[in-house]
Amino acid sequence: MQINARQIDDFKTDRKDIMPPLPPVMRLVPILFYLSICFSLIVGALAIWNTKRASTRYDEGLRGVAETEGRIAAVKAERAALDAQIKEAADLEDWVVTAMPLQPLLVSIIRSMAPKTSIVDLTLDRDAENPTQLKLALRLNAESDKQLDKTLEAIRAMNYREFSPTQTMVRGDLDYRANLVWVNPGAGASSAATKGGGQPATP
Repeated sequence: MQINARQIDDFKTDRKDIMPPLPPVMRLVPILFYLSICFSLIVGALAIWNTKRASTRYDEGLRGVAETEGRIAAVKAERAALDAQIKEAADLEDWVVTAMPLQPLLVSIIRSMAPKTSIVDLTLDRDAENPTQLKLALRLNAESDKQLDKTLEAIRAMNYREFSPTQTMVRGDLDYRANLVWVNPGAGASSAATKGGGQPATP
């Protein structure tokens, strides 16, 4: 059975409502979409890398601060130890400067003894806190108390003054104990000249 061509055309539907094809520019939309995804991934990777780098730098900074604080503490400890040594050296220097030699005093005490007098015991202890002060412990075997007066005169001649003296008899010996303080004779002369309104005499 043959069908006429015109009859076949009658079966075709009308396509006037179908939209026209997209312009060629719209082909760039998927390309731009994928490019934006790639750009977002790159930016995210860079952000993560910068974050890790910043965290590493922050940790290094904290370690640097801790090391610096440790060095500062060590320097402060060394300085405190050095200051303590300087203070000890200064105290020792002051002690040496103010400490008078004991040999002249001992010689003076021995020379003050009479022929029939003997020294049973003689002790001189220097005060660590006040080197100008001495503790005298003297035990004599003498015929009279005049020997003690003579010895005290010899001690005073060395510019020492006795304080808190005690005198007892122990088994027939005279036991004398006192604190000796050295007095600077120059300081006394200068003080007297100042009070008198004048100046020390010059030779």
